[in-house]
Amino acid sequence: MDIRCDSPAMGRLVGQSASMKRVRDLIGVVASFPSTVLVRGESGTGKEIVARAIHECSPRAHAPFVPVDCTVLTESLFESLLFGHEKGSFSGAVATTTGLVRAADGGTLFLDEIGELPLPEQAKMLRLLQERTVLPVGATRPIGVDIRVVAATHRDLHAMAREGRFRADLLYRLDVIRIGTPALRDCPEDIPLIARSVLERLESRLGVKRELSEEAMLQIVSYPWPGNVRQLAACLERGVILAQSSLITPADLGLGINAEPVKPMLVASTTSTVLAALSACRGNRAAAARQLGIDRRQLYRLMDRLKLREPETSGA
Repeated sequence: MDIRCDSPAMGRLVGQSASMKRVRDLIGVVASFPSTVLVRGESGTGKEIVARAIHECSPRAHAPFVPVDCTVLTESLFESLLFGHEKGSFSGAVATTTGLVRAADGGTLFLDEIGELPLPEQAKMLRLLQERTVLPVGATRPIGVDIRVVAATHRDLHAMAREGRFRADLLYRLDVIRIGTPALRDCPEDIPLIARSVLERLESRLGVKRELSEEAMLQIVSYPWPGNVRQLAACLERGVILAQSSLITPADLGLGINAEPVKPMLVASTTSTVLAALSACRGNRAAAARQLGIDRRQLYRLMDRLKLREPETSGA
C-alpha cells in the first residue's frame, strides 16, 4: 500500500524494494497512534530517520523531537541528563535544568541504541515508561510528562534478555511495534535511487552538480556497504568533491576496487537492478532511467554493456 505523508524524513526513505516499502507502510500506519516503537537495524541503515518520520507524520509533529544517545547515559549522568536537576542539588548544579524527557513533552523522545543502557539505568527507564513521570535530582515531587517513545538498536534485545543483559519487562514495554531497517546489501535495487537522493542533497549543500558514470554505478550497486547508507553517503560526498568533471568515476569514489574488472556477481546484481526498474516502469526506459538516477543515454549504454534487450512497452 506504500502509505506516505508530507515529511522531510519520509522523503529520505527512498527505494522500491519490498523491504523499504514495508518500512514506509509501517510508518504510515503507526504514526497516528501513541504506541511505543522499536526500530532495529544495522548501523547506518537510517533508524533515526525512521524515528523522525514517525514523529513528523504524527499528531505530535508540531512538538519537539528529542534524540537521546543511550551510549553516554552512565549511572552518574542518567538522572541529571534525562530528568533534570534542581539548582544546588549537587556540586556544580549552578542552575535548574529541565532534562531531555521534559524537553520532549508533547512530542517524541527518541532513545537511540537503547541496548547499550546499563542494567541499573534500564530499571529507571522502565519506571519512566510505566509512570510517565520524572523526578529531577533534588526535587521532592514527580512531574508528569506526555511523550511518545521511539527506541532504536542494532542489537538482538530478545537474545540479550535471555542472557540476562537486558530487562525482559523493559523489552516488552519497548517492543510494541517493531520496524526493521534493511541492510543496503540486501536491497541493491534501491542503491541507484538512494544515490540520486544523496546527490541531490549534496548539490543543494555543496552547490556542485554531479552524476555517476556507468562504471561508478556498477561499482556502488555491487559493493557490500558494511556501513550501509551512511557509508554510501560519505562515499558519494567524496566523489562529488574529487570528481574532475560532471561525472563521478570509480576512482573518485575511493572504494579501492576501481582497477578490478567487472565481476560476474556484480553484473548479475546490476542486471537485476536494471530489470527491476524497467519492470516497475512497465518498460518505459525514460522513467526507468530517472528511477535509476541516470539519463536515458546512460541507461542504453548500461543495457548494452549488460547485454540486455528489454522491449519497451510504454514510451521511449
